[in-house]
Amino acid sequence: MKILGIETSAKAASVAVISDEKFLAEIICESSSGHSETLMPHIEKVLEISGAEKIDAVAVSIGPGSFTGLRIGLAAAKALAYAWKIKIVGVETLAAMSYHFPNSAVLPMIDAQKNRAYVQKFSNCTAQTEIEIKPIDEIINSAGIFEEEIFLCGDVLHKIKVPLPENVKLAPINLRMPRAVNVAMLGKNLIDAGKFDNVMNLEPLYIRRSEAEVLWEKRQKLLSEK
Repeated sequence: MKILGIETSAKAASVAVISDEKFLAEIICESSSGHSETLMPHIEKVLEISGAEKIDAVAVSIGPGSFTGLRIGLAAAKALAYAWKIKIVGVETLAAMSYHFPNSAVLPMIDAQKNRAYVQKFSNCTAQTEIEIKPIDEIINSAGIFEEEIFLCGDVLHKIKVPLPENVKLAPINLRMPRAVNVAMLGKNLIDAGKFDNVMNLEPLYIRRSEAEVLWEKRQKLLSEK
């Protein structure tokens, strides 16, 4: 089974192709022009260099993460799945990030703005907690209570302002960010277990409301009070 993985939850987008347990190709790029301009050309390129003549399924990162990025990635995945008449599976971003550490404990984090992060604890790629939004430094301090060594990964590591507890380690730079190859690998496992999605109703996993929605609500409240 050949699977196209799409990851657009963070600033650096990536696309990958796997064939069963074999990693065929991946493109990772952070572009100033944005995901909307680079994603489809990168998909075309990764299909070319992978040599995959036929794709059997699309796995797409559904969040949490950048609202705009998730919408762009999901729109592309849906369009391809519909056009190619293949399966589509939504993959939670933090779960895919845990695949960097198959035999360890890890706290993958994604920027939630205002010095907060989406976070979830995994051990051996199995979720130990629900997804939460917490202040970044609170996440670091509370990680010190775990008995085992635990790795931190994600796009907020540069925002940490407190000392790391002894049991907490920063992931190597090549294992810090969400990657399409992990999305494809987790997507394959879900499909093998009979878990895939409907192309018409698959939605992003936002967790929180967008800043635009919050500002609109505040504006409406002020107008109603006049």
